[in-house]
Amino acid sequence: MSAILDLPTEVYTFLSRPAPQTMLLRGPPGSGKTTLSLSLLENFRGGRFLISSRVSADELAREFPWVANGSSIQLVDVTQRSGTLKEAGQVISHLGDLIHDPDKEEGLRGLWLPQPVQEAWSRADPGHPCMIVIDSWDALVERYLGTAVTGNELPDRSELERLLLDQMSRGPIFLVLVVERSERSQLDYLVNAVLESASNGQTGRPERWLYLRKLRGTRIDSPVYPFTLDGARFQCIAPMPAGLLGRNLLPEAEPEVVPGTLWPGCSDFAAAFGRLRVGHLTLVERDLSVPTEALTLLVRPMAGHVARNGGRVLHILPPNIGTEEVLRMYRELLTREQIVRQVRFQLSAPFPDVPEDLARTVIPPPVSDSRGTEPRTPEAARFLQEAGRPGSANLSIVWVSALRAFAAARGIDYSPDTLPGQAFAYLSGAPAHSVFLGPDNDPLTACLRTMAAIRIRLTSNAGRVFAWGEQPTTPSFVLSEGDDATGKPYRLLRVV
Repeated sequence: MSAILDLPTEVYTFLSRPAPQTMLLRGPPGSGKTTLSLSLLENFRGGRFLISSRVSADELAREFPWVANGSSIQLVDVTQRSGTLKEAGQVISHLGDLIHDPDKEEGLRGLWLPQPVQEAWSRADPGHPCMIVIDSWDALVERYLGTAVTGNELPDRSELERLLLDQMSRGPIFLVLVVERSERSQLDYLVNAVLESASNGQTGRPERWLYLRKLRGTRIDSPVYPFTLDGARFQCIAPMPAGLLGRNLLPEAEPEVVPGTLWPGCSDFAAAFGRLRVGHLTLVERDLSVPTEALTLLVRPMAGHVARNGGRVLHILPPNIGTEEVLRMYRELLTREQIVRQVRFQLSAPFPDVPEDLARTVIPPPVSDSRGTEPRTPEAARFLQEAGRPGSANLSIVWVSALRAFAAARGIDYSPDTLPGQAFAYLSGAPAHSVFLGPDNDPLTACLRTMAAIRIRLTSNAGRVFAWGEQPTTPSFVLSEGDDATGKPYRLLRVV
């Protein structure tokens, strides 16, 4: 499953390359550049310097407390400093009058650079690699240039940038320049790496994206990464690989029993969307780009928790999901006798993978009455209404695509007019919660929206799955892999 990373894998690889290296980090104000630059420093093995013209030392400690608490980042605070190119020119002119050795005059070229850059350079150990981040280069160089008229005597910005890159290439330096300018400049061509941050909302909610424009000498497998700044830290999401159905995602332990609700099997789900109320339903809608595996990731821990606690689980499966894929999870939680007692499948198409000793778990599909119009599900409803372990609640997991397959195969009218009645048939008189899974553009899905106590939307972009709540309203989350240390079957990383 997608992994939560402090930095993109490709950036980690680039940071392991031998120095000197240069990187340009570009993006509009508020797009996360400062937080990303701090993450670059934190993950660099060597000396770490932050030349900050954006935030003072006090602001940095307040907004990024993890930097102040034990971090080895050395701050060069230039928020209150002066110093101009014109003043530097006067100093260099005076020294030139005193020094007539051409070799030493070449060494004076570094004095054209802003004083904070010279300070960081002087504090760096020439025998060991270090990273110097200038945040932001735009603010620093524009203040430094001031109103000076550049020409034959004073270098312009382009000359200063070439001088800066040349000076830093003389030592084992990783230089990171943070800029706000959206247009390309000579720096894009001179540096070894270009990262670009952006904030947009393709899902209708704020999203943050990092684009890997160039990483010289490094293979870029994923050129774009969604990220979050939650907790004042940069975190991004790797692409979601194929084959997620092969993972056994056991439910997370329930922290406490809340009467009248079901534990969703994952604390991230409970924190984002709440618990599942008995006698109500949850609707999970997806666009067609979202893989079926993503829906399965959300519902497997729910089903596992219910079964582990003695409840009953009904699966109404679409033609593309077989019973063996679902039974794999239950075999880690239940004995064969418990599976036969607690789990049922309604199949919209015959599947050859039902083990003979578990044939009793498959119940007949619904049939129509004499008029051929009203679907009835007596055995499914009766299974949910029968008591499991005393005090336990039951769960039904219904795929809208399965209902369509039933309709096509058996002439049953699963229409927007009849589907709400079927939803109530599962819940009526039963200590159960129902989860319906369907495409967002399907009329059968749409007719359930007003009935849902929890309504979740899923969409996919650049190989990642985004989830957010329509009811209740929530920010966007990115679905990512679980945490073995805490026992989470999956994570929902909040996008901030």
